[in-house]
Amino acid sequence: MGIIPFDDADVVRSLGVVDAAIRQSTAGGDGFYRYNGDGYGDGAGDGHPWAPSNQGTGHPWPVLAGERGQSEVARGDVGAAIGRLQAMKNMSSGVGLIPEQAWELPDLAKSPFGTDPTVASIGLRNGKPAGSAAALTWAAGQFVRLTLDAAAGAQLDRPAYTTDRYVTHHQGQTALAVTSPQDRSAVSGTVAVQGTTAPGNAVAVAASNQDKDNATTNATTTAGGDGHFALDVPVTGGTTVLTIVATAPDGATAREVRTVVYDFVPGTLIYETGDPDHDDNGPGTYAYPTSDNFKPGAYDLQQFQVLDDGAGNIVFRVRTRDLTPTFGSPLGAQLVDVYVHDPGASSTSTAASFPQRRYAVAPAGAWSRLIEVQGFGQRYIDASGATLGTVTISANEVSRYITFSVPKASLGPPGPGWGFTVVLTGQEGGNPDQARDFTATPQEYRFGVCAPGATSPICAVDPSTVPKAMDVLTPAGVSQAGELDPLAAPVELAPVTIPGG
Repeated sequence: MGIIPFDDADVVRSLGVVDAAIRQSTAGGDGFYRYNGDGYGDGAGDGHPWAPSNQGTGHPWPVLAGERGQSEVARGDVGAAIGRLQAMKNMSSGVGLIPEQAWELPDLAKSPFGTDPTVASIGLRNGKPAGSAAALTWAAGQFVRLTLDAAAGAQLDRPAYTTDRYVTHHQGQTALAVTSPQDRSAVSGTVAVQGTTAPGNAVAVAASNQDKDNATTNATTTAGGDGHFALDVPVTGGTTVLTIVATAPDGATAREVRTVVYDFVPGTLIYETGDPDHDDNGPGTYAYPTSDNFKPGAYDLQQFQVLDDGAGNIVFRVRTRDLTPTFGSPLGAQLVDVYVHDPGASSTSTAASFPQRRYAVAPAGAWSRLIEVQGFGQRYIDASGATLGTVTISANEVSRYITFSVPKASLGPPGPGWGFTVVLTGQEGGNPDQARDFTATPQEYRFGVCAPGATSPICAVDPSTVPKAMDVLTPAGVSQAGELDPLAAPVELAPVTIPGG
């Protein structure tokens, strides 16, 4: 489109990377995958119809060969572009019906009549249509476009104003330094946007809430004689992107972007308690895995809240010292268990979520409901193990809150005397209890009972017997180190309690 020249160094270097990842040769010519490991498309490889399964990559798209041909025309390699046209034609059916995707795998015969349609193959040949939409209008248009470009030896549909704006001319620049807010910071209600630019410059701020369909609030001001500017911008709950632009009288511009989070949960706070920092070591000796996926503070509880959202749900919030997304999830490293003690419940348990956790809940916290959340799963059960429903879960790296809720109708209304035993440990999907294992000293993906060289008596304990708990909430007068000491078996965890019961 002319925004970047065809021979831009980054564009040229990217071609080899793209080819290695998504180019695929077929008997009809080269095509390109549109999807690269994102789980969309046919992934079975046996030609049977598919439904979205989050496992496929699809097949090569002829239209993308046509797009590559346009860049080859721009480089003056019209012969290569004509080769792309031939590939698109080879992959077509009927009277030039260019399909969405072409088959790149070995030929498949048609399934016999009467074969179960969910597994039947329509018959596929390498380099020919893969049974997808044909003609794909996008591909047909690309074929026409590339044909005309190849005949002319130039790209005919590039808007002249695009090249004029981005290549021939360049936007004038002015000064802009934003001193507040800090990027990726937590805010509440109103954001003070401050900084400096050239005196007299117009300053505009657009605050777009990504969690509310990018609803945008605008604010403007003018920099003073010393270049300083300040304005307050209201924000609502969620993640907001602040786009700050300074414009000089001659049209020169400057732009900075800040992302802020107002991690707001509406409703009534029922209970709140804090937890000491830097006690994310279980009985005082546990050590994090050595892989850099595990950030300092990932297992350090700081705050626990219980709220009634007024809409039929009880909301729980856990804040950790670090909540860096891990393994592709905003809470991929953490596993949180909340054992809920209802003093009026008739059926309770003191067992841990799984026997492999190697602790029990103290009788004072005998639970009637267990809520377990992690980046790749959840549990919401009663004392008998019966599933009660689905947990709604979210997490925010900036505010460091893991927020989850269940219906009040199934939990009950927490009040005085209710207790909560809160345990934070590591998630590991390959284990039966979904919790990360321990070894004597930390390994790449295993917790250590002790750091290398430590001499505590705990270090001699069999790692397969220690409680899987990196941090827990403890009531007043209870030491976490003592509570989780594997030498003081059995390990029982006491609840924190809403006062007044």
